[in-house]
Amino acid sequence: MKSLVLHLLISAVLYLPSQSLLADAAVDERAMKAAYLYNFTLFAQWPSLPDADFQLCVLGSTPLDEELTHLEGKKAQNGLPISIRWVLPNESFSGCQVLYVDERNRRTLDSLLHQLAASPVLTITDATGFADRGIMIEMRRQGPRIVFDVNLAAARRVNLDFSARLLKLASFVAYRS
Repeated sequence: MKSLVLHLLISAVLYLPSQSLLADAAVDERAMKAAYLYNFTLFAQWPSLPDADFQLCVLGSTPLDEELTHLEGKKAQNGLPISIRWVLPNESFSGCQVLYVDERNRRTLDSLLHQLAASPVLTITDATGFADRGIMIEMRRQGPRIVFDVNLAAARRVNLDFSARLLKLASFVAYRS
């Protein structure tokens, strides 16, 4: 079932129209990024999971906020319902399984990563260069498609891992920091 979901997602990405062909491509791009975030929750592996909600945390407000609200209640790992939680850089990330960080948080990235250094929180972004600095998954546009890079070294430092299928679909995987 998971492989079918991932296959359908990747097929949709391959046929995502370019912005010049479709006026609302930005909306489609945001929806596609939200779909990627959801699928990353299915193909990541945590050392342990909560008993209640699976928290997908979002740092501040982002262009993906509206699309991310559609993930509320969907099933993640072990059938846990996703709960979306918006946090500020100075707040605790306790309880977060995933943290989405966008470009607007570039200045606070180093302190954020320091704060999460020992926490098994999957960090995801669509900001250029964040994976090089320690974010675990970076989505990016490549022509009309959305692709992603994985910083596997950063994930493994906090005992997170990814399925082989996900790593195979990544555009680039950094095994060492």
